[in-house]
Amino acid sequence: MNKIIQVLSDTIRASLGQPVHVERFLARRPDFRVPMVRSSNSIDFDSVPKWDTFGETGGGTGPAGARQAILQGWRREGTRYSDFRVAGPALNNLVKKIVVDDWKCDLQDLHGFANSKSDLRTFVSTDDMVVANSREMIEDVSPAGLQANLAHDQIHVTGARAGSDWLHVHQWDGRMYLVNDGGSHHLAAAKYIAARIQAPVELSAPLHYHSLDTDAVAALRAQYDVYVVSHESEVSNLFFAAMEDDGVTWFWRDMPEPYWGERAIFLPRAEPMSLKVSQAFQKAGFEELGAHLEEVASRDIPEVIRKYLAPEEAEADVDAEEERSAPAY
Repeated sequence: MNKIIQVLSDTIRASLGQPVHVERFLARRPDFRVPMVRSSNSIDFDSVPKWDTFGETGGGTGPAGARQAILQGWRREGTRYSDFRVAGPALNNLVKKIVVDDWKCDLQDLHGFANSKSDLRTFVSTDDMVVANSREMIEDVSPAGLQANLAHDQIHVTGARAGSDWLHVHQWDGRMYLVNDGGSHHLAAAKYIAARIQAPVELSAPLHYHSLDTDAVAALRAQYDVYVVSHESEVSNLFFAAMEDDGVTWFWRDMPEPYWGERAIFLPRAEPMSLKVSQAFQKAGFEELGAHLEEVASRDIPEVIRKYLAPEEAEADVDAEEERSAPAY
């Protein structure tokens, strides 16, 4: 009897335009929901979300320098549930990229590295790394020990020798990383010693700064509600079946690093059924990605940069800066 009542209830609710299959799926599969924001204290550059690649992940079209982000989606057309694609211009403009060619700061501002012989993911500070894996480099805590480490030929950010390394700060992370070819242990050792003998060490290298564009985030939010979900095959197939049964229009894209095995679901706000699915996501405890991106876009310039700016520069909007694309990495 209960099953008959459930079927009748579903039939009535479906006839009124309710996404009953999606609602039941969300109730039965809480593993479809994944934490949207996960902080990492590691010194690994790759642990920082790469929102600057979100517009590239999943392919695009157009000549180099003019690629268009593409959203892959599904919609009901008559009796068929068909795949289709649309451009996602807001994703192309999601991140602003600024390069300051001759940036100078102190070695103590450095949080982590892009490359090392050590597993950067396992350390929360450069001190921890050098103590664990290169203790011999910090036995001489003196100006001589400091200079011995800074003399290493793979360090290219102290002005002593030219190189391709650069410093990188993401607005949404706020910490400074060195995108390096080598020298991580010696530079970490130099930082360790310099802190203990209170010796300033100037770093001089290009600074790449990535921030979220408020206009692009607003444009994205005006068009879509966006949620981060698991891309595990079984649960993804069940979700697709539920969306097909309810005839929901939706799009998806793979999430950028380091969100492996996850994807973003885009629900068009102009589609009544898609909006109802969005409401079901919220009721099931999903956080809306667009709201998170909007909050991040409103943040000030990180302190690790701001403290080196003149007062008038620190108060100026980043939009007034000249924008230049950073090299791919």
